Amino acid sequence: MIAWGINALNHGSSLAVFKDGQLVSNAFRKEDELSTRDITEALHYGAPDRIYWYEHPWIKKARQLRAGQYNRAFDMSVLPRKYLNRERLHYAPVTYTAHHASHAAAGYYTSPFNHCAIVVLDAIGEFECATIWQGIHGEMKKVWSRSYPNSLGLFYSAFTDLLEMTPIQDEYLLQRMSDQGDPNRYKHDVQQYMGGVLQAGKNMHKGISDWPHDIRSEQDKYDIAAAVQAVFTEQVHLVMEKAKELTNAECLVYMGGCAMNGAANKQVVEPKFRYIWSLPNPGDPSSSVGAVLYHTKQREWKYNFGVAKHIEIRV
Repeated sequence: MIAWGINALNHGSSLAVFKDGQLVSNAFRKEDELSTRDITEALHYGAPDRIYWYEHPWIKKARQLRAGQYNRAFDMSVLPRKYLNRERLHYAPVTYTAHHASHAAAGYYTSPFNHCAIVVLDAIGEFECATIWQGIHGEMKKVWSRSYPNSLGLFYSAFTDLLEMTPIQDEYLLQRMSDQGDPNRYKHDVQQYMGGVLQAGKNMHKGISDWPHDIRSEQDKYDIAAAVQAVFTEQVHLVMEKAKELTNAECLVYMGGCAMNGAANKQVVEPKFRYIWSLPNPGDPSSSVGAVLYHTKQREWKYNFGVAKHIEIRV
């Protein structure tokens, strides 16, 4: 049995190959589509009997309609089946996996944990932007979620754009800038955009057009970045409190793009749980693995995933 997990037509791409339940190959690309070489090398293990796609395309298009992204919503050329047909993989049946389920499964089924909380925080899946799961005895159960536009990832990316950097790419620069700023100067203003427990004050999907202050100096930018990082960290803290409350777990699996924010991890994530597991890239690149594991529930401990540098299993 040959199973492929695919993440493509998004921010980067990846292809995971499973043979008889074991992961044998895992390729990543910064480009939105896989290369011919990636597919050729994967075929060395045999043609796929089934392909697992990392999200539900039609639900995603429904969200794009709601968001007013009409060009994307009506662009049928990016449907997974058409993409697979172009790559001459038309013969393989396709199973779709919810975006956040792919994230959660990639973390849980590669972790050494039996019972744990699984937190997924990112910009957006189909509709879900934040989920908490309980993993126990090899099964995952979703126990909490927040949906579009209540997104911590979109919040951080919108301010990345406001500070004249590239969203979904330069968020690490905003985090770095925050070290040089005063978080108190603009914190009240920033909190108007995200309060409660992931309750967006405004839809920030298309950026921030109503920032009330002129940005005239580099120090202005540093102070805004510091305020954004402070609010982000507070929100992560609230989500981790909720995860602890709902699962009563000592172990945490943390996935999604927001899990790459090392400053928040050190301040509020690591002190909350005794043992923590994540992948070197907890964002979309690992979703190709998770898309398969969500359905097979196979534990993948033997493959050398490693542990993310910003989060370590602590004994």
